[in-house]
Amino acid sequence: MGPWDVMSSHFIETNKPPPGLSSFSKIRLNWISSDKVLLVKPRETQRGLLWPLAEQGKILAIKIPLSAGQYYLVENRQPINYDRILPDSGILILKVDPNAVEGAGTVKVMDADPTSPGFKHATYRPDRRDRNVFIDKENDVAILTLRIEGKNVEVLVTTPEKALMQLK
Repeated sequence: MGPWDVMSSHFIETNKPPPGLSSFSKIRLNWISSDKVLLVKPRETQRGLLWPLAEQGKILAIKIPLSAGQYYLVENRQPINYDRILPDSGILILKVDPNAVEGAGTVKVMDADPTSPGFKHATYRPDRRDRNVFIDKENDVAILTLRIEGKNVEVLVTTPEKALMQLK
């Protein structure tokens, strides 16, 4: 997960605080209650306004269940509190495989810009046409960033076909 969770990268820059925790870590520690996680099943279409993970708000994560116990977590990372040191801001998408051996890919960042080293541009953003939609055809899931409202980001979870229609 690189710089997106203190458990993966203790320091991004020397003499600066470490990054905050991801939604995965916060949920496992019971720091995010289930009423702050929006559940959206694959092939469903639902909008969600995500508050910054580093603050308190109505919705802090979206969970999308997949097969074999895997799931996506969608979170909004903004440069505030412990997250002020992060290399980027926007919607971070994590794929969780609870059956993976610890340390061997339990959580993977769905990198919006794989050409950028070290997940430096990993977030999806409505103001970046090259990084505004995540599509997983195999699981029939698409996540489209719609708009920024202050520090909150609205996303649409839908099917790849509907996301592509929305983009036209």
